[in-house]
Amino acid sequence: MNKVKLWLEQWIMVSFAILAGIVLEGVVYALTDGDDLGAFSLNWYQMLSVILTGMICGIPTVLLLEDEEPSKMPSWLRNVLHFVCTYVLVIGMGKVFSWYTNLFGFVMVTVIFVLVYVFVWAVTAWFHKQEDNKINKALEDIRDEE
Repeated sequence: MNKVKLWLEQWIMVSFAILAGIVLEGVVYALTDGDDLGAFSLNWYQMLSVILTGMICGIPTVLLLEDEEPSKMPSWLRNVLHFVCTYVLVIGMGKVFSWYTNLFGFVMVTVIFVLVYVFVWAVTAWFHKQEDNKINKALEDIRDEE
């Protein structure tokens, strides 16, 4: 798969999933702290932080998980490194953009990260499976014509 396409795909999915996570966090705060859901709002720099985080989180994917040539590193190790690198990037971006100010906020960012990571992993696997199926179908059609 083209590295730019993979990076853009990851950027869009991660950004969307973070936004969904922010909404989830707002609901949790409203249910646990009694905050008014109507008072929830996002500033322009928070939206920018989501976009930048999506962009940056796509980089480890391209560097660690793209298999254009065989890697000397076992796939399980690349997956663990990808998870750790992505987590460090997200926590760093969270610190820079003040996504959390206390331990509960840090825990919420970590929980949202894990949910986003699992969501993006599952959707990416599904996209790749669909692409593989299309390629296999096209190959079968070519063989049937011969």
